[in-house]
Amino acid sequence: MRRSRNVHPPQLRNKEWRRFFAGMFFGMICGYLIFIFINGELQEQITEENIKLSNKLNEIEGKYEGLLNAEKEEDEERTEGLTVQEVIVEFLNTKELEVDKLTQHELSSMVKDQLTSVTGRDIDEAAKQTQLMISAIENKTFVVDDFTYQLTVKQLIIANKLRIRLSISIER
Repeated sequence: MRRSRNVHPPQLRNKEWRRFFAGMFFGMICGYLIFIFINGELQEQITEENIKLSNKLNEIEGKYEGLLNAEKEEDEERTEGLTVQEVIVEFLNTKELEVDKLTQHELSSMVKDQLTSVTGRDIDEAAKQTQLMISAIENKTFVVDDFTYQLTVKQLIIANKLRIRLSISIER
């Protein structure tokens, strides 16, 4: 009996076939890496959009509850008075601290949660409680993604839309 020296199939004896299979292998690896990258980018976009929408939903639900409570509490005579309809939170130093948008949304929703009782109230009543609103925000630490943030009120404007401008500092 004679043994043959070539134990490999005929496709692997030819150099062109070896190059073809090697090219297919590296092509699959490159395609998989591109797929993983694109999938990660899309997942990040979807997560950011989901957080924005859930924050907006929570904000609208808070407004709705505040307005319902205000409607129950107000008399027929006081309906002509102006009320706070919305709370707008602005951060002043996000670029210097390089705070990402997701963290800004989280901090914004936490601040709005602190100020839910203001929505639907008379502007005069809200103006009497400015020091209480400021101390409620400045005396609380906000934790987002293992970072602790301290907020300082730089400006508070009370009108139909309560606008509050905050400075962020990171505690270590």
